[in-house]
Amino acid sequence: MPRRAVALLAVFAVLVACGGDDDDDAADGPAPIEGAPELIWEECGRVQCAALTVPLDYDDRDGETIDLELARRPADGDAIATLVTNPGGPGAAGVPLVDAAEAYFSPDVLERFDIVSWDPRGVGTSAAVDCVDDLDFVYAVDTSPDDEVEADAALAAAKTFVEGCTERTGDLLPYVSTASTVQDLDTIRAALGEEQLTYVGFSYGAYIGALYADRYPENVRAMVLDGAVDPALSFEQLSLDQAKGFDSALEAFLDDCASRDCDFGGDDPRVSYRLLMEAIDAEPLYAEVVGEDRELGPGEADLGVASLLYSGEAGWPSLERALVEAAQGDGTRLLASADRYTGREPDGEYSNQTEAFYAIGCIDGPAPQGAAFAAVAESVAQEAPFFGPATVWLSSPCAVWPVAAVGTPAPVRGSGAPPIVVLGTSNDPATPLRWAEAVAEQLESGVLVVFEGEGHTAYVRGNECIDDAVDTYLIELTAPEDGTRC
Repeated sequence: MPRRAVALLAVFAVLVACGGDDDDDAADGPAPIEGAPELIWEECGRVQCAALTVPLDYDDRDGETIDLELARRPADGDAIATLVTNPGGPGAAGVPLVDAAEAYFSPDVLERFDIVSWDPRGVGTSAAVDCVDDLDFVYAVDTSPDDEVEADAALAAAKTFVEGCTERTGDLLPYVSTASTVQDLDTIRAALGEEQLTYVGFSYGAYIGALYADRYPENVRAMVLDGAVDPALSFEQLSLDQAKGFDSALEAFLDDCASRDCDFGGDDPRVSYRLLMEAIDAEPLYAEVVGEDRELGPGEADLGVASLLYSGEAGWPSLERALVEAAQGDGTRLLASADRYTGREPDGEYSNQTEAFYAIGCIDGPAPQGAAFAAVAESVAQEAPFFGPATVWLSSPCAVWPVAAVGTPAPVRGSGAPPIVVLGTSNDPATPLRWAEAVAEQLESGVLVVFEGEGHTAYVRGNECIDDAVDTYLIELTAPEDGTRC
């Protein structure tokens, strides 16, 4: 999910939380850069953990501070450097990624780099934003409102959510922007003792990296932006591009279904899909998730389908089964998929990824207000009928957010940075290829590499051409040829 809270963008599923005994100090590694805060690493299950103290407000460095939680996986061999990474979001915690680094990085990279990630400010264990105890009401609204009553209900739910954010952590909300996270990232670099940053960012993590390269180009050693987000786009254009991306990914699945003996859709899966979603909009489906009787409404149905589209063709069999069961009146699989996407646990508790997602996304760039918001939704729906309304209406908290946006859309340049590799996937639903193309063009040293395929992001997705290009670049600092297609 990028900074303007287009709610169908990527929140990567982090796999295992950091935990375990922390009695023994771990090896401290390189000394921090002079003047940087100190990191004291401790054993934390299979990895190492540390807290980094940073200013709440970088314009008042002597004022209040917050602690960021970091995790480190030492290199399997002799480390070239520390590789810092972010899994996406905004709202996704980075600490658990380190414990699951084998799912994100090749053996060659794990051999030559210490892997470090962190929970960005407002996220997870780093001064987490807190809004409400139960988020079910946020996702239960109809995100394809058919009339003014349904639209008012969606905005009312957004206002209730935002009021909770203001009441519980209102003092934190002005300080969780991506711009502040970029400054945190440079503080992390210095605390790690790295004169220059080696960084891999996925999806929203690529957005962090692009802004970092623009602000601190001289501090970049190597940078990979996988599933890039175009920082020059307005809320309206970003919403439209992403909605069209998800529509395109769904159409690829439905076309595949029509070309074979698919269990869903009969002679015309597109018509069948539209009729199914209209039926769910008219009357929610029964669902039983982990023994709990619930309902699948239109908002959760959209999220459930979108979640399964992230995996590309690998997710199509699961999507087919979920749609078949929904057509038979059972919404369990789609609702379970939506739960995974939104961070809902089996006991009904949510992680703070939704709260952090809105807190970061809504402050990063301006969203339309009042009647203009509904007008954008209507306009986007004209060009992206499947996911257009949901893409906009899931961002409705930004229409009533209590803190003014701190940024405006602008291209990045990164003047003076070394080659920066920008990865794009030809039919990525969440971060369309055109965004990667734009970012590579904006960056003075941008190098575009395209993965010809379905799904979100490209690295460690089973494509040897992509993986070899990234590994060679990170290890040997030899960038691939601009425009490489794999």
